[in-house]
Amino acid sequence: MNEQIKKAFATTLVHLILAGRRTIEDVPVALRDLVKADLGINEPMQVAPAAEQTTEQEA
Repeated sequence: MNEQIKKAFATTLVHLILAGRRTIEDVPVALRDLVKADLGINEPMQVAPAAEQTTEQEA
C-alpha cells in the first residue's frame, strides 16, 4: 500500500475515532502508528527486561 493511501486511511480512522465510532484497537496494526501520531498519542515505550546473563566462572 503506498504512503498516500495509508495516510488517507489513517485520516479517515482518526475522524471515526474522534466521532466515537471506532477505537484505537479497531485500527489495523499497520496503520496504528500513523493514527496515534495524528491523534497526538505519545505512549511510553515498553522496554522488555534485559535478559539475565549468567556468567559461569570455573574455579
